[in-house]
Amino acid sequence: MKNQPKKLGIHGRIALEEFRKTLLVQIVCTLIIAALSCTYSLAAGYSAVLGGLIYMLPNIWFIRKMLNAPVKQTAGTVVRQAYASEIWKMAMTAVAFALTFTLIHPVNAFSLFGTYIGLQLVGVYVQLQLNKRFQKL
Repeated sequence: MKNQPKKLGIHGRIALEEFRKTLLVQIVCTLIIAALSCTYSLAAGYSAVLGGLIYMLPNIWFIRKMLNAPVKQTAGTVVRQAYASEIWKMAMTAVAFALTFTLIHPVNAFSLFGTYIGLQLVGVYVQLQLNKRFQKL
C-alpha cells in the first residue's frame, strides 16, 4: 500500500488556516521591523528581513511536512514524525544562522536576533488570540 497524501480533515483545515493567518501577520511584522530598522542602517534592515526568513522558512517546511502526512498512521507514528520534523526544523534554523553569519557581511546581530525572537512572540500572541476566538464559538 502506497503512502498517499491525505486530504485534510476539519482539524487539518483549521490548523492550516491558523498557520496562514499567523504567517501573514509575521510577514507584515517582518516588513515593518525591516522598514524601521532601515532608518538606523541598511545592514539593520536586511538583517531584520533575514531574521524573519530564518524564522519563517523552517516553520513553513514543518507545517507542510506535518499536514502532508500519509493517510493511515498510528498515533506513535505521528508523534515520531512530529519530533523528527521539529529536529529538522531546528537544524535548518541553525544552518541558516551559520550561513548568515559566514556569508553576509555586515550583519546587524541585534536586528537579526530581535526580529527572530519578535516573530516567535508574535506567533504565540496570534495563536492565543485565535484560540480565544475558537473557544467562544
